[in-house]
Amino acid sequence: MNEPLLCSYEGGVATVTLNRPDRRNALTVPLLEALVAELGTIGESQTIGAVVLTGAGGGFCAGADLDEFALTPDDPGRARRIDLVTEPITLLRSLPQPSIAAVSGPAFGAGWGLALACDLTHASSRATFCLPEVAKGLRLPDAVASRLTEVVGPARAAQIVFSGARYGSAEGLASGWVAHIPPNVDDATSSALDLAHALAAHPPWTIRQVTTALRSSPRGGRTPEQR
Repeated sequence: MNEPLLCSYEGGVATVTLNRPDRRNALTVPLLEALVAELGTIGESQTIGAVVLTGAGGGFCAGADLDEFALTPDDPGRARRIDLVTEPITLLRSLPQPSIAAVSGPAFGAGWGLALACDLTHASSRATFCLPEVAKGLRLPDAVASRLTEVVGPARAAQIVFSGARYGSAEGLASGWVAHIPPNVDDATSSALDLAHALAAHPPWTIRQVTTALRSSPRGGRTPEQR
């Protein structure tokens, strides 16, 4: 059985890959637990200078796996599952290192939340973004809604959440949740890695200081758990 999360380290860069390509890298409890543990290790490292979060198989993350998460409200494990979705978002926003999401396919629901939690998103022209929870009668984690509002503002966030519409990378660039669309490529990972290695080559204290300052700005934002 394949590991749900792959991690590699090279030149001061940690590459974290969601590895369930047959399910478009949908989030399960084992995957989320592995992601939380890995982000905790990265945050304590003095040798990692930048982080790239990506997905296997040409996608990014289709959100929570509904085989585990589409449960009745009175299910005793439901609250824990929702909390577990929030944990990696909180950890990404508190990492001392800058993080870059490489999105080359669907980033839906909590998957888009993970990309939003990163400091930057590089998205290929094939990337699509959507928060379908309201239309499907599912709970949108508070941390995702809060982070989206910080990035695009309250009116735009409300439109995105209530409509459940799909957006492309060009719309993301115009609205601010995408930082860069690499030209003429289907996979944004190489672009994200190039930037991550450039950042990791800088003096660590300068990168960590400015990363903290950017997140502390009014629109840089922090998740409610960090305030």
